[in-house]
Amino acid sequence: MNARIHRLVVGAALVAALLATTPGVSSAVVTTNHQEHEAATAAGENDSRATAERLYGVSTATVHGTLSPAPVALTAGDEDNGSIASATATGIGAGAVRAVTTSGTLGDGPHGSLGDKTNDFDFYQVAGQAGQTLTVSTDGSPASTNTVVGLYDAAGQLLASDDDNGAGALSKLQYPITATADYYVAVAGKSAAGDFPTDPQNSGSGLGGADTGAYQLLIAAAPIDRDFYAVKLAAGDVLGAALGASGDRLTVIRPNGSVAVGTDLHSLGKLPAASTLPRGAVDLAVVADQAGWYAVSVTDGFGPYDLTLGVSRPAVDDAPQTVFLDFDGGSVDLAPLGGTGVRQLSGLTPYLPNWGLTAADEAAVIAKATTTVRENLRTDAVRAGYDVNVRIRTSADDTDTFGSPNVSRVVIGGKTAESGIGRIGTAQSIDPGNFAHEETALVQLDRISAATGPLSLNTYLTATSDRIAFVGTALGNLASRELGALYGAAPADPASTTATLMDADGNFTGLYGVGPDGFGGTADDLDVDYKTDTYNPASGLIGSQNALNAIAWGISFPC
Repeated sequence: MNARIHRLVVGAALVAALLATTPGVSSAVVTTNHQEHEAATAAGENDSRATAERLYGVSTATVHGTLSPAPVALTAGDEDNGSIASATATGIGAGAVRAVTTSGTLGDGPHGSLGDKTNDFDFYQVAGQAGQTLTVSTDGSPASTNTVVGLYDAAGQLLASDDDNGAGALSKLQYPITATADYYVAVAGKSAAGDFPTDPQNSGSGLGGADTGAYQLLIAAAPIDRDFYAVKLAAGDVLGAALGASGDRLTVIRPNGSVAVGTDLHSLGKLPAASTLPRGAVDLAVVADQAGWYAVSVTDGFGPYDLTLGVSRPAVDDAPQTVFLDFDGGSVDLAPLGGTGVRQLSGLTPYLPNWGLTAADEAAVIAKATTTVRENLRTDAVRAGYDVNVRIRTSADDTDTFGSPNVSRVVIGGKTAESGIGRIGTAQSIDPGNFAHEETALVQLDRISAATGPLSLNTYLTATSDRIAFVGTALGNLASRELGALYGAAPADPASTTATLMDADGNFTGLYGVGPDGFGGTADDLDVDYKTDTYNPASGLIGSQNALNAIAWGISFPC
């Protein structure tokens, strides 16, 4: 597509999105504050994508809402409350109380570390009603406390328990109540001998050895409230969302109903300082791959919250962005990559013999790697209809311009002993919208040139392999993965059936392009690209990411 036409088309789509109206709502309104329409004591009015509250013309907005019911503070229970009979009454089920927060200490009381050491348990009584969901969470407790929570009926039967479903070693349990009755929540410290008392009616029946420490506790018995808001986006818009106070999970749903991204973590920890996206204890970002209404949900919490939304276009300009592929090594400041300042890194040359190549092959390897990066970053994007504005330069043919505006680099060289960085590849940021244009990435060569091992290219080489083609392609793919992060794509699931350039460590066979014959540098080698795939589970993200879309908008002409 012609660059000028492309900019006009997408620009028109953006204007149309910003001018979206409904009766009684003026056009091009920038929403700065929005109060949730659903009453703070209610649930069910905006609990689905179909009933989402629409926010019109958003550039930045703060939504003030409440996940019902808001908890009330409960005085800490008196010891000994380590059994069903001595449980602390929460008041839930009596009157209007549906949720409480309280605090306690594991290890105090007559059975704790200063008592008989049979383990300290804290029990809490809840009057539950059929149809409610009982939620128990120790999120918010000190990270040093390893909690376990259990739920008992009045007869002492353990109905459910949880160890680490909360943050870190903390606990979170949700249990659907099918019968109106009294229930008993037990908070305990993790113990190798056994987490709970052998007899929940006897507070001294623990087995000893439990973890101790302070904890924060939330208990709620109520229908689960979920709040949905909708924002209209044009393709290429960058949507960021961040939570303050209550609410544990954010999810963004595309107009077609698929999950674009969701998390209960601070997932934007690698944003560059230049990014305008909102940050919070729970945050996420997505680059829209289709136009329409995107739903943002706030779930898994209780009480008031502030949801910050930001919508922007990718931070691009008319000057082309330059990728500099540096195969020479030398002095490199690794502090932006989590290293310890300037380190001396070896270049590509000393690693060539490890792959059965010589210094005479270096130019051909670099040429193949460069062609691979160019195809991944430019050719594939153009074929998909994106109007990218990026050029690829290398240390073999060009002067090193890193440090100049709009120049990012990938250093392809070095080893862990030189850098102090353990990963094969690492990027300075993961930058949806590409707000930072002068960053560094690193692809190290020691482990991929080792004699054996699943990470080594030698694992896939045979006497008949085209070594230059395979090594060059693999280096280009590894560099493309780190560039993908700099331009806004997150790691993909290496265990999925889709081989993609954004695969996290674990699927090196797919990342290197090894074909069905199991060897590299053969006729059936695969062309690995930026594709749509699920997120790496280790990142704490759910949903599917259109990696090419996220990357291409970040390096396209401005719209």
